Amino acid sequence: LSNRSYNNVLVARATDKGDAKVITMSLSQPMQKGLGWSVSYTYTDATEVSPLTSSVSNSNFNGRSVFNPNEEVAATSSYAIKNRVNALLNFQKKFFDNYNTRFGIFYEGREGRPYSWTFNNDMNGDNLAGNDLMYIPTAFGSGEVVFVGDTATNRANEQRFWDVVNANKGLHGSAGGVVKRNNSTSEWVNTFDVRISQEIPGIFARNKATFTLDFMNFGNLLNKKWGRTEEVGFNNGSGVGGGNARSFVDVAGIDAQGRYVYVVRNDVERQDLKQSKGESQWAIQATLRYEF
Repeated sequence: LSNRSYNNVLVARATDKGDAKVITMSLSQPMQKGLGWSVSYTYTDATEVSPLTSSVSNSNFNGRSVFNPNEEVAATSSYAIKNRVNALLNFQKKFFDNYNTRFGIFYEGREGRPYSWTFNNDMNGDNLAGNDLMYIPTAFGSGEVVFVGDTATNRANEQRFWDVVNANKGLHGSAGGVVKRNNSTSEWVNTFDVRISQEIPGIFARNKATFTLDFMNFGNLLNKKWGRTEEVGFNNGSGVGGGNARSFVDVAGIDAQGRYVYVVRNDVERQDLKQSKGESQWAIQATLRYEF
């Protein structure tokens, strides 16, 4: 702040931190007697220093959840899907003369995208709210944090704090320290796609056509609560940072003993339904292919 003519002055340097390891295991049965299937599991361990969510340096710098914004720290990648399961089942039979009827169903189940637990306001005074990783005390009643509104005989706010912590693995596992960036994941996502196709006679000899119907996110067609994607939103407002972050605590300051002073909010920031603007969550595609 020695020259008020400048806002943020950033120096970007290359880093050798961050990597990725992906392991896939699969089993499959080729089509035999009209039936074929496959199933696979993929585990991904990917880390990064910056998710590079923007085209300019300042918003890239702000779009991370941090303890010290100037530290070069690798953490779980914002794009990593740690666990994913895929399965495929195909069936075919000639019900009508020499023309195949085919049925296929594809399943994808995946863990949600990573997100961080941060303070809701600006804890470290960098004029950016929502990007400061949350500190979790060792245990209830440890006295390491002051909870606004509590007394020696009434610890209702501290209890509300621990109710949230104990209900979330990423918070509970961080007791006694600062939560790591992207140590939690959004809800598991399950989707089914279905394909039905029928070969039909062509107009001329040795010609044939295939009529296909593809149902994308078929489960949501059956039940509107199925096949939905719920994720923690991206913080990108003015004066707000942290990337994909979630909060339920404000820091009201530091007391004379150097302890954080917490204000526990009434509501925990929820995950957002991605399909929230009235768009269809399922789709049907019809295709006609002619062979000659």
